[in-house]
Amino acid sequence: MNGAAPFLSCREIERYLGEDESRVHALRGVSLDVEPGTVHAVVGPSGCGKSTLLYILGLLDNPDAGAVFLEADPVSHLPNDELAKKRNEFIGFIFQFHFLMEDFTAEENVMIPMRRLGQLSEEAMRSRAAELLEHVDLADKRDRPSRHLSGGEQQRVAIARALANEPRVILADEPTGNLDTKNSQRAFELLQRIVQEQQKALLLVTHNPLIAEACDWVHEMKDGRIIASHPRALAAPVF
Repeated sequence: MNGAAPFLSCREIERYLGEDESRVHALRGVSLDVEPGTVHAVVGPSGCGKSTLLYILGLLDNPDAGAVFLEADPVSHLPNDELAKKRNEFIGFIFQFHFLMEDFTAEENVMIPMRRLGQLSEEAMRSRAAELLEHVDLADKRDRPSRHLSGGEQQRVAIARALANEPRVILADEPTGNLDTKNSQRAFELLQRIVQEQQKALLLVTHNPLIAEACDWVHEMKDGRIIASHPRALAAPVF
C-alpha cells in the first residue's frame, strides 16, 4: 500500500445476522486497512458480506467480535452518541439511492450533515455548500429542488453532501449503480480526483468491473471473507 498510516482499519471482524435457525455468519474474520489518498473497491457476489462490512466500517452497525479503528484509535466499544459524533466528523456516505430530500434545493441537501454536526453558522454552511456544489460542477443548480435534477446531477449532489463535514473517509455502496455509463464514469472520476487532491480515503462496494479495475486496491469477498486483495492493474480500463 502507500505507506501512510491508515485512516480507517478493522481487525478480525465477525458479524452474525438473524437469529436461531436463520442465523447467518455474515463476516468471518475480516481485516482491512484504508490509507489516505487511496481508493479501495470491495467486490464479490450478492450476499457475500460487502454491505455488512461497509456498515460496520461506517459505524452504523457493531461487530460481534473484532475491532474498527479510526486513525489507530479503537472505536467499536464507544457508546452510540460518541459513535454518532465520530461518524459525523470522520465519515462521508454515498449510496446507490442518493436519499436526497426531493423538496430541498441542492444547497439545502448539502447542508444537512453540517446542520447535524452543528459547528458552523448559517452563513458559513451556505458558503461551504456553494463551494462544494461548484466543485462538482453544479454551481448553477444550487437553488434547484433535487427532484428537478437529473440522476447524474442528483448523485453529484450526494457526493457534495458526503464531503460537507470534510470527512477523512468516504464510504460508498454502489455509488454509480443507478447511472448510465457516461455518468458512472464522471461520478467515479470526480471521487478519484477528490481523494487524490485532498488526500482522503475512499472505500466503495461495486459490481462494476471497470470501476473496480480503476481503484488502487481491489478486495475480493466470498462467504463473509476477503479471499484476495490486489493492487490496480497496470493497464487503465476503458469506459
